[in-house]
Amino acid sequence: MKSPALVIALRALVYALCTAVFIWPLATLTTALAGGLGAGVGVLLGFRVAAGRLRSLFILLGSAIATALLALLIGALSRSGTLAEALSPPSFFALVDALRFGLLALPLALALSALSARHRALAFVEVGLGGMMVSQLVAEHRHGAINRPFEIADPILSVGGDPSVVFYALGGAAVVLLALVLIMERSIVRLVLNLGLMLLIVLAAGWGAQSGVLPRPEPQGGGLGLTGKPEGKQQENKHGQGKGKDRRDNDNLEFRDQEQNKDKQTPVAVVLLHDDYSPPTGIYYFRQGAFSQFNGRRLIGTTRDGLDRDVLDTFPVDELVVPDAPEANSERATLESTVALLADHTRPFGLESPVSFEAAQNPNPERFKRVYKVVSAALTGDFMTMMGRQAGSPKWSAEDRAEYLALPPDPRYAELAQKIASDLPPELAKDPMLKAWSVSEWLSKEGTYSLKSKHASATDPTAHFLFGDKVGYCVHFAHAATYLMRALGVPARVATGYAVEESARQGGSAILVSSGAAHAWPEVYLDGVGWVIVDVQPQRTLDPAPEPPDADLQRLLGQLARGIRPLPPDGGPPGTFWKDWLANAARWAGTQLGRGLVCALVLLYLAKLWRRLAPSFAPVKSLARVAYRAELDRLAEVGVTRRRGESREAFAERVHGELPSFEQLTAAHVGARFGSLRAQTNGRPELTHLSTRVRSERARAFALWRRALGVFVPWSFFKAR
Repeated sequence: MKSPALVIALRALVYALCTAVFIWPLATLTTALAGGLGAGVGVLLGFRVAAGRLRSLFILLGSAIATALLALLIGALSRSGTLAEALSPPSFFALVDALRFGLLALPLALALSALSARHRALAFVEVGLGGMMVSQLVAEHRHGAINRPFEIADPILSVGGDPSVVFYALGGAAVVLLALVLIMERSIVRLVLNLGLMLLIVLAAGWGAQSGVLPRPEPQGGGLGLTGKPEGKQQENKHGQGKGKDRRDNDNLEFRDQEQNKDKQTPVAVVLLHDDYSPPTGIYYFRQGAFSQFNGRRLIGTTRDGLDRDVLDTFPVDELVVPDAPEANSERATLESTVALLADHTRPFGLESPVSFEAAQNPNPERFKRVYKVVSAALTGDFMTMMGRQAGSPKWSAEDRAEYLALPPDPRYAELAQKIASDLPPELAKDPMLKAWSVSEWLSKEGTYSLKSKHASATDPTAHFLFGDKVGYCVHFAHAATYLMRALGVPARVATGYAVEESARQGGSAILVSSGAAHAWPEVYLDGVGWVIVDVQPQRTLDPAPEPPDADLQRLLGQLARGIRPLPPDGGPPGTFWKDWLANAARWAGTQLGRGLVCALVLLYLAKLWRRLAPSFAPVKSLARVAYRAELDRLAEVGVTRRRGESREAFAERVHGELPSFEQLTAAHVGARFGSLRAQTNGRPELTHLSTRVRSERARAFALWRRALGVFVPWSFFKAR
């Protein structure tokens, strides 16, 4: 059956807009317009092809062949020296990109639209692809970039609102509008069923989304970062120390053959430095967990009560002094910081060596999970200044020291450790700090960093890594370094948390911590200094370098953590009445009740809109009914409704003085319900003319303000009978 011209035009417009939106972040505006034009032309040709005799399989194959040939042609054109010489380099590359996106979009849109016109089930594929393309506009927001896109986020943030609420609304509205345009059924029943299913999917996705908060990163597992919710509830005393739960339940530092974090750039916390501090290694280390007990295969959290007490198991509810924390001395300086968590964590973390934790007031509960202050004894000395220090603590018992020196029984560890230490000068060969440093340097030169490895299934994954290909990630390097340091008699352990390069701070006092910064590193204990980080920095890597943090997002989250409302884009003073009202409305819309009411209003308006537009798409046999229903809705908006027990004919006679044409429209509707053939013979022109006359008479009979007010009442159609 031939599709109406309006339907074809709308579909071509949707294809063009979605394609242009998808290309826009990837290329210039001219290229995006070319891609949209190609997709729109493809839809117009696709409907002509669908009406022909060509089989669907040949349409699909022909589109694939045409795409391949066009790709080859454009590739040859991009290597054309003659055309490049005739045009300037920018013009040449702009032309090639425009042709590439425009010509390749044409056969793809042609095939999809043609097949969808023949097989209506493929309309859901169109909706899915369209939704994916539109979502690219706010793709960065899914990774926690609440400041992007700037055009949408800046005005909302400037009034104290949350852009995520608007983004979810835009996404849902985009999918629903795509469904309205693309899933055009001639059967009203099938259309309602399709739209109902689509609305249920949108509502389920919107209700399950945490509107008003950042996307939560995947639980890291592996003990790195320890994000995610704890598996069990711990009883807390007044200082926040856990009871009745083995620490190892939260300390899972397993080896994996593919340790990949899908959301590497998703922010998980922002740290505010109250004092200026530059780490001697050029990296800010935020310790969260410690692993010192050897279980026969790997290191786990200690089960001894007197060890690793510088790591907390739970969050404090008031001020808590960390046991066994190092004291400030010539090697360490006292530094205060504030940590605002954007994602759930199983335990707190602090800059390097925390001395105390204290719960703080959350300035933005809709954004941050919790906020606390940390006082740290941050290391200021370098490796050279710590030479001559004794390894271990004089307070340790023989059992304590033995735990920090335990390693696998494989003799190759001791052999390799002695070989590494043999390169040190004889007069310095016994210095614990130099021993640890030599191990770290050797692993940095010999190892290769990669998130993909083949050691997890081995009996001793560390030995399989160290005496094999030496390809692994931070867990492998940290275990190998700890074992080699222990083999040289230096007490060592593996610590985990986050590592952020100093350059990422970009001069401000806020440090953005992303899920991709989760890290594991070796530490050694020196008397009078405490646990010292001796990290391994592999010189070779098989993975791409991480992207630098978004400076604007780092600044924005830092402002929110301080309780400061971000300034509007023009730098003008916020706080006018309407801005405050919008801010309160945005915050209310982010609540669960607000989301439910907003969804209900959206559904009512969509239903009202569909009842109003249905006559434009209805087949002739049902046009009289939907046209009559649409005019009843318009009359209900101005308070003119049929009384209970009143027949349709009596109602039409009652309003005849103001709406004389409504009586003829009622007669056409009643006649069609009783099987009259007149509606099908004279059909659409006559009914359309009657509806137009009824609307004109309604406009003359009722004031504009009354009609406009009725349009904004979402439930007015419920009164139409």
